Amino acid sequence: MLKIVEPNEKYIKGYKEAYELTLKKFEDGVIKKHNILFENPDKVDIVQKMLDNREQSKLPAHFVPSFDFFAVDDDELIGLVNIRIRLTDNLIRYGGHIGYAVNPKYWGKGYGTKILKIVLETYKDLIEENKILITCDDNNIGSYKIIEANGGILENKVENEDNGEKFLTRRYWIDKEHIK
Repeated sequence: MLKIVEPNEKYIKGYKEAYELTLKKFEDGVIKKHNILFENPDKVDIVQKMLDNREQSKLPAHFVPSFDFFAVDDDELIGLVNIRIRLTDNLIRYGGHIGYAVNPKYWGKGYGTKILKIVLETYKDLIEENKILITCDDNNIGSYKIIEANGGILENKVENEDNGEKFLTRRYWIDKEHIK
């Protein structure tokens, strides 16, 4: 059964696998660098970093606190979730309140939709605003279908840039009152 759980060392092996498979997707041109949420677990204490992200005093001044969780099914790491408690000008353009990543091994199996549903229902109160912003690249069909399946209403598409490359970002809003 799919669950959203606190960061825990017992999932680092699965996290490392997800990181490596995501890097392969990047190298193959399937995803862009700005879409990689997984970090190299050989260079960063992932669990500690996820916990530190909750405290403003441990973050750069322009960052907002966030709550990071693992998505697991039968003790297998499926993906991760990042919930930012409020928006900045940058997060309004790209990133929004919620980011999620699924191990490429599990793409196309419905996990992304389920993960976002659980997060919205369980953790919406971590977000200070009354509406939740979720963004994705315009060409990321899987991601925008996940957002739309969870009630996201497309407001617009804005142009962003990363490493000199321009791309369109879809900006979706979900009113907290409409989350069951």
